[in-house]
Amino acid sequence: MLESLFSSLSGLNVASRKVQASANNLANLQTPGFKSSRVNIVDSPSGGARVSGVSRSGLQGPLVPTNNPLDIAVQGNGFLQVGLAGGGTGFTRSGSLKVDGGGRLVTADGNPLLPEISIPGGAQTIRIGPGGRVSALVNGQTQTLGQLQLAGFQNPAGLSALGNSLFGVSGSSGQPVAGNPGSNGLGTVQSGFLEVSNVDISEEMVQQIVASTQFRANANAIRAADDMTGSLLDITA
Repeated sequence: MLESLFSSLSGLNVASRKVQASANNLANLQTPGFKSSRVNIVDSPSGGARVSGVSRSGLQGPLVPTNNPLDIAVQGNGFLQVGLAGGGTGFTRSGSLKVDGGGRLVTADGNPLLPEISIPGGAQTIRIGPGGRVSALVNGQTQTLGQLQLAGFQNPAGLSALGNSLFGVSGSSGQPVAGNPGSNGLGTVQSGFLEVSNVDISEEMVQQIVASTQFRANANAIRAADDMTGSLLDITA
């Protein structure tokens, strides 16, 4: 009887984690560069089920036009590299860029691109080519201002989530391999576009229904086991 209770309790935990992951996906439906996640489940040696981890989808989200030349979307494999406020390097697919007070190209949250690219004052008609070359009109002449690089991973789904569409290296992801867009299997960049979340609303609604049904079924099993335990205690009293 206790084994059935433990199995049902494990089922409640799994269902709760699935609802939590799906709700987080739906909450980030409009977040640029967001990658949906899924709860991985395995059977437990002691009975029931347990969560073995959370995997992240590597599917590319739709590209939407913004008509802003500083917005870039990665078409294919690779992540933008940015400096983190606390030090170290983060990786993102959210390419909403701007120029900060120091003239650097930074993300919407102020994280500078790595390697850093500076835009001189008075620069006009900033362009970012598919291969990552950043240029602008300076004093009436076209100048190359820097080279944007991407980082690829052996297992991008294994990157750890840092929040704000940022990811960090983990043991599962492997170490980054940086290069120019369009080289060594890396994707290209598309200026004037942003990659939006890859969350599929229909799929998430199905996940919510399945997880909710699983939760109710395990809750009913716990109540039934509790009633049976009470009946046994009454018989033996």
